[in-house]
Amino acid sequence: MTLGALEPGLLAGTDAYRSAQDIFGESGTVAAYLSFEAGLAMAEVRAGIIRTEVGDSIVRACRLEVLDLPRLRCDTAQVGYPIVPLVSQLVGAAGEAGQWVHFGATTQDVMDTALVLQIQRAAPLVLQPLEQVCGVLRNLAEQHRHTVMAGRSKQQHALPITFGFKAAVWLDQLDRQRRALEVSVEQARVVQFGGGVGTLAALNGSGLSVRAYLADELGLNVPDITWHVSRDRLANLVHALAMVNACLGKIAVDIVHLMSTEVGELREPYADGRGTSSTMPQKRNPVLSEAILEAARTASAGPSQMVWAMLQDHERAVGSCHIERRAIANGFMLAAGASELAHDLLKDIEVNSIKMKDNLELTNGLMMAESAMMLVAQKFGRYEGHKIVHHACEMAAAEGQSLKECLMESGDVGSVELEAVLNPKSYLGATDDMINSVLARTKNLSFGEPVTLGAA
Repeated sequence: MTLGALEPGLLAGTDAYRSAQDIFGESGTVAAYLSFEAGLAMAEVRAGIIRTEVGDSIVRACRLEVLDLPRLRCDTAQVGYPIVPLVSQLVGAAGEAGQWVHFGATTQDVMDTALVLQIQRAAPLVLQPLEQVCGVLRNLAEQHRHTVMAGRSKQQHALPITFGFKAAVWLDQLDRQRRALEVSVEQARVVQFGGGVGTLAALNGSGLSVRAYLADELGLNVPDITWHVSRDRLANLVHALAMVNACLGKIAVDIVHLMSTEVGELREPYADGRGTSSTMPQKRNPVLSEAILEAARTASAGPSQMVWAMLQDHERAVGSCHIERRAIANGFMLAAGASELAHDLLKDIEVNSIKMKDNLELTNGLMMAESAMMLVAQKFGRYEGHKIVHHACEMAAAEGQSLKECLMESGDVGSVELEAVLNPKSYLGATDDMINSVLARTKNLSFGEPVTLGAA
């Protein structure tokens, strides 16, 4: 991790972020270009367009150590794109076989296919830690399915839930978007090879065969038609990455609030020096959650950039290539780093079940007003029941009495009846069944070793 202003804080210190950065960095990008040119040579050998020894010479030339990278940078700045100067160097490096380098291809074929290869290499950096996060959330949902806490609406106590229910809600959304990301990565696994305007005319009838062989060489799928100006697959991918970041960000939002001094129901796991203040020794700031939240906010720009990049003119676009590549690279780096941090955050998170129980009593039973209203409604109807309990709530809040005391004073319900309906554990609805449904849907996934958590 460097200290530059462009680095995204804690994210930049994660292995996943740095690995994604390498994949989309200079060496990773040029290596992907070389994979295309080598794959094309072998495809054209298989199609009978060039001789085996010619293809072998081209493949030997397609190595990073063969290239003069400083010259490639300089020439790219002059040309505007890297492929023409790259091909020029490969022609020289391959000797007599160099005349067959890049045969029938165009710049965008190389850059698009290279980008697809980078996507496939980067995908596990997001998907693997996401699976681990889902595994931790499964453990939290199971372990805390009976840990009652306040459910909050508009930041205010609303009705009782369990922490297991909250974790299952997190898991439900995140696992769904993890699967959506898998689908979008697979949909983007298509080779790009069409020549000048996508018609494959330069290969004189052999274009489709070469494209199929090239896809096979690179481990990619064959599209029905050239997609030079059809960018929906890549747009969907960036949207899926942003959605993953947003799911992780929602978890972070909840944790930040539950870590606040007045709430104190969760704490980020302790690490020496992490989250400390330069002037307030007592603080343990929610720095992991903060980094995840910032990643989600930053990633939200990606989908709009990709929609812009989809507005392509005719058979080759102006002014979208670099926007698109940056959005994809940033999406992967942010999601990779955030997923790794989310695993670090959740696997040892401190759950203070005692504080959760204490917080249930903060409003003297007002959290159970709906439960009381349903009891009163059995005698007077829902509308009248709401009026009676609402009046009791106003009285309790104004006079510092409990909801039970105020309802008893109204004479509309008895003490025994109230005792049952004002117990938070008695008003959890179908939480257990819904937790079971989420756990059942995710039970066949492999998440690694179980995580044991305890109260703070």
